[in-house]
Amino acid sequence: MKFEKIRNYCEYHDIWYLQIPLEVPTAVIKEAQDIYDNGFFVEHRYGDTADTGGWKSAALHGWAKKDEDLMMGWHHTMNPSGYGISEEDVQWGWTEIQQFAPEMKRWLNNFPHKQYRRCRFMLLEPDGHITAHNDQNNTGRRNIKSAINLAITQPEGCYLRRSDTKEELPFKPCTGYWFDNGVEHEAYNGSKENRFHFIVHGGDNQERGHLMLYALKELVGNDVEKDLEKFGNENSRN
Repeated sequence: MKFEKIRNYCEYHDIWYLQIPLEVPTAVIKEAQDIYDNGFFVEHRYGDTADTGGWKSAALHGWAKKDEDLMMGWHHTMNPSGYGISEEDVQWGWTEIQQFAPEMKRWLNNFPHKQYRRCRFMLLEPDGHITAHNDQNNTGRRNIKSAINLAITQPEGCYLRRSDTKEELPFKPCTGYWFDNGVEHEAYNGSKENRFHFIVHGGDNQERGHLMLYALKELVGNDVEKDLEKFGNENSRN
């Protein structure tokens, strides 16, 4: 219920990100570079929302078909449905990349969670441009907890921003945000360096709900907890 109230409150007030009150260890910067150097990044949604082919991904926690080696699941950048595969036919877990990313895996294990789905290193190459899109299949659905985006590096000249207002998400290296990917958004790497982020899907639990409430209080004040009582169901948003 806590997640539903926060989601509805944020949609009503057009809040599209909340900063996670936890730092990402700087050691993951080297881990991302090692994964890149070892050739694990593969094209992500090429020809769809990535104009230049410079948007790439490598799954630390992902999936494979039940009759395949889960360690090789790092190359699946989308959900099973994106490959025409049923959820009943797959297994979820850590991939081969875990040997290159012990600190990122440790952070995920310590972060409040129940069951993760895709947890991926994301690469936007120099001059890489992700065109305007939303990740809710153009349903208009808003959900502040739809994704967690961790900035591992954030070179000067990079942005992730709303397409309508051009407001940028205020990333700094080794910080993270809950990010409403139902908002039309776009990204660009205007630097000469690779931009490494990490996106987390799945794992909601009660402890994470408390953490999200803390983040919301940091943004709008402690009185928000009283206001949340008005946002406990779908109709409260209308």
